[in-house]
Parts: sequence; C-alpha cells; structure tokens
Amino acid sequence: MNHKTLRFSLFIILFLSSIQLFGQKKWAFDFGLGTSLNAGNVNTCNINNYASVTRNDSLFAFDFHHKLLYSSLINKNSGGRHWEETNFEINGGLKVDYLQYGKYSPFLACEMLTNKYKGYNLKMSGLIGFKYRIYVKPSICDYSISAAFVYDWTNFTDSTTLPNNNYRISIRPKIKQKLTDNLTLLNLTYFQPSVLDFHDFIINCMTKLQTQLTKKLFIDISFSYEYRSRVPSENYKKHDFLSEVSLRLKF
Repeated sequence: MNHKTLRFSLFIILFLSSIQLFGQKKWAFDFGLGTSLNAGNVNTCNINNYASVTRNDSLFAFDFHHKLLYSSLINKNSGGRHWEETNFEINGGLKVDYLQYGKYSPFLACEMLTNKYKGYNLKMSGLIGFKYRIYVKPSICDYSISAAFVYDWTNFTDSTTLPNNNYRISIRPKIKQKLTDNLTLLNLTYFQPSVLDFHDFIINCMTKLQTQLTKKLFIDISFSYEYRSRVPSENYKKHDFLSEVSLRLKF
C-alpha cells in the first residue's frame, strides 16, 4: 500500500468512526472547518477540518477526534502548471477516562499521526496515565495536570538513526478558563522526554480562544507551537508553528 492510499484510508476510517459514534444517543459532536497558517517544516496556508465525538458521565468519559490539514499550490516551474500538495496531515485518537470528575482520574488513550513533511509516514502512540484536578469551578474554570507513560511506534519517511520504537514520559498541564459569558480560554502544554535518551524530548503547546456566537456555533482562534529536540534528518526543522481560525458546530 503506497503512502497516499494509506493516508486516505486512515482519514476515511476516522471520519466514518465519527459519524457512527455521532449516531448514538448521549454523545456530543463537534465539527469544525477553517484555515490555518504554518511556519517551520511547512510554510503555507492550509484548509483544516476537525471533528470530535465525546461522552461524559460520572463514571466514564470517551473522546474520539480527528483533524485534517491540507494545502496545495500551482507549481509554476512545471510545464503543465500542475497543482502540487504542500501539506497533508491527519492526526486523531481515542481517549477513555475513568471517574473523570474525581480528584484523580486514570485514563487510556491511543493516537495516530501522518505527515511526511515532518518526517512521519505513520506514528502510532499508546498512553496510560492519570489526571489530577487542581482546581475546578463548574462552568467557570478547570485546572489540571496529567502524567502518562507513552509508547511510540514510528515509520519514518526518510532513513534515520532515530528508533522506530520509543518510550516517553508525558506531563501535561491544562488550563480552561471562562473569560466572559461567550469567551473561553484553553491552554494545553505537553512535555514528553524519552526514557531512552532524556536529550530526546518533544514540547507541544496549544492556546485557543473559543467564542460562542450562537447556541451551537463557535469561532475558534488558536496558536500551536511544537519543538522536537531530535528530528529524523537534516531535511527537517525542529520548530513548527500553526495559527488557526475555524468555525465549529457543536451538537
């Protein structure tokens, strides 16, 4: 199976899974569509699609999500002036929390990523950990910190000295704060050092402003930064920036 077929198949599986879960009762569904601007390994403007399905109750919480980034430009150097892909990324995952409203909440998660422009044909991760709720005021704020053990399996795009199998520790503080009646601030920061080599670490930080326009319609503005201390080869940069604006429907 070639890389384009693999990426398309992964997107279809994630999208159909979202629809199937959406059809069940007691699940909330988010669907977003917008534009984003990359800097780093990709320097272009993308269209993006985001969808998630969640269910929250006093015992278990389920979260399934996927995100697609895509961009293309006309290659003026080619005789036919063909459109050429400049970015294609799919990332998604499934997370299950137990006793999510308790002070301590254990969780299991699996995640996948494909983006050859960052050097990943396919990256699969499994996580097990727990969340500690620092301070919560319902409908106003939610501060927490999570710790997890992560197993990564990666099929790299290029030849590399990086291991295909890696083991990481993940620390993630989270801030969710309602600023006004229709404006909410969300910040997630991940620090993931490898237990095989502590000089190999990943930092990923995302800050988002969620503005509620109507009961079901939101506009989200976000900024993300990723730093990888070790990249697959000299063809890749360690820093990636992503700015996004999108409309989101919530059911």
